[in-house]
Amino acid sequence: MIRPLSILLVVSSLILCISACGGSTPGANGSPTAPSGSSGAVASGAVISGTVIGRSLSARTLGPTLDAPSTLTVTVAGTNLTVTVDATGHFEISGVPAGNIELLFRDGSETWTVVISGVAEEEQIQIQINLSSGTPTIISQSRSTAKVRLCHRTEANRYQLIDISVSAESTHRGHGDAAIGEPVPADITKVFDASCQVVEPALRITKSTNGEDANEAPGPSIKVGNTVTWTYLVTNNSLVPLANVIVTDDKGVSVNCGGKTTLAAGESMTCTGTGVAVAGQYVNVGTATADSPTGQVSHSDPSHYFGEEDVDGPVGPKVTLCHKKGKGRYQQITVSVNAERAHRAHGDAMIGEPVPLEAGKVFGAACAVN
Repeated sequence: MIRPLSILLVVSSLILCISACGGSTPGANGSPTAPSGSSGAVASGAVISGTVIGRSLSARTLGPTLDAPSTLTVTVAGTNLTVTVDATGHFEISGVPAGNIELLFRDGSETWTVVISGVAEEEQIQIQINLSSGTPTIISQSRSTAKVRLCHRTEANRYQLIDISVSAESTHRGHGDAAIGEPVPADITKVFDASCQVVEPALRITKSTNGEDANEAPGPSIKVGNTVTWTYLVTNNSLVPLANVIVTDDKGVSVNCGGKTTLAAGESMTCTGTGVAVAGQYVNVGTATADSPTGQVSHSDPSHYFGEEDVDGPVGPKVTLCHKKGKGRYQQITVSVNAERAHRAHGDAMIGEPVPLEAGKVFGAACAVN
């Protein structure tokens, strides 16, 4: 018996992509898997990606957990291009030839055939199809030639440059792709170069709050009304000089770099900014931009603090906690009892208590992890 379902297909193009990448489809765990017949050759033609909606592809075996592998496959008729629709309903096929094509959706003994007419070599086509009956119905269709270029994640966190349709960009970014010069989703301390290699950014900024590089919340505890000092260490990691170096802060902090606006290759400079601590969790992001011989470069870095309200007065109740500084390091701090809940929520605890997220370990003297 044919089960009702509705399918959203996104047909896009690809200028250059190795078939093990471009023909990939996100697996049940969100990582790409190569289509059958992939040989590693350069794939040309259209890219067909789609989402099966209105149907849980794994609920038939494991209920709502979505842990079972999908059994629904998609094949381009007359080719060896076949992919499996993942448990979230997503698939992607690259190297689809131009002309009138047939997509064969198979699930056990059931088969649905969808015809797409006049597919061009680098055309992007978006269609919505309803397969609630034996004959599929194309509900809507739109075509475009707009494309974006992304560094596409393949197996083992390797990347290669691909061109995709604008309509497919959000899906690719959701699976770990990003543009040249942008931070690498798997490691935001690095960026993609022009060949999609993961490298140190040509320009790096490291932002600290009261001397602590607090990339993760909560950061240092600062009493409301006290002065907060931010430092911005900016380094030229490239082999060429950088000009027009500008450092800004997304919360409007006035950043002072002493009038310095150039950095020689390998040179660093430190800029500063100040503010007044406000109550609760706070985060601001410092960004450095500069001009290089090949264009503008930039890098950003966040920093956090927790504004502690001393509502009980200077002699009010206090509590001593092992405060998480990041990367598994802790330090002993004393905060007012009204701030304890927020600190514990971010991974702090008392001496003698278990270390959050580290089974079998407790905090010892001076917040040593034992």
